[in-house]
Amino acid sequence: MKTKQYIHTLFLFIFLFNVLNGCRGNNRHSKLSQTSHESFLSPKLLNSERIRLKFGSYHVKVLNQNNKLRISNLYSSHDGNNITRTLAIVKFTESIDSTFIKEHLKILSGQSIGAVFKKNQWKIEKKSLYFGEILPQTDFTETYKLMGYIEPSKLAIYIYGFNIIKDNNSHQYAIISEIYHPEYLTFNNLKKLNPDADKHLEKTRFIQLLKLAESKMKMNYNELQTGYDRVSHEKH
Repeated sequence: MKTKQYIHTLFLFIFLFNVLNGCRGNNRHSKLSQTSHESFLSPKLLNSERIRLKFGSYHVKVLNQNNKLRISNLYSSHDGNNITRTLAIVKFTESIDSTFIKEHLKILSGQSIGAVFKKNQWKIEKKSLYFGEILPQTDFTETYKLMGYIEPSKLAIYIYGFNIIKDNNSHQYAIISEIYHPEYLTFNNLKKLNPDADKHLEKTRFIQLLKLAESKMKMNYNELQTGYDRVSHEKH
């Protein structure tokens, strides 16, 4: 009888141990998920860093470029599928100061804008201009293809001045319009990333920039056969 009681007690102890350990594991997983989500929405991250954090890889391809404008595809790659996470339309400032001409030449060669300036000890400041959404249109088929043949969808857009600072000197390098894959950043995500977003919802002043962005969303970049492809093999 004592032996049976001992066995029952042992089984009960093992059962309770497994239950408690499972709860700890679930709590740990929950905390990790929460931390990962909070890190993903950290305003300290560059766009390239955020894409790598969320999707495991980051690549950039310049789709079209001249001395005034650059269209770039910031994408992740998995199992041979390249999916655009950000379509970026960059309007360079009219005059490139000699203090950052080396960085500019690297960017013209196809490198990531934020990464180049960060690597060269520039402080990056984004001056928010507009937050909004681009409504679905059949004319945007080419962009939807780049984004993995998604259905016509609302796409969040963020327009900002890209400023760089070093030795107490500030320069505006470009005005950038970023259009995001809906699985990457939504309008609500942008508002969490930018507490002042509600101050920049009026688009009247930025109609020309929005028209420019929408016109670039309609282009078939495969037909242009242009661009540099810079691939980051880092995995997060």
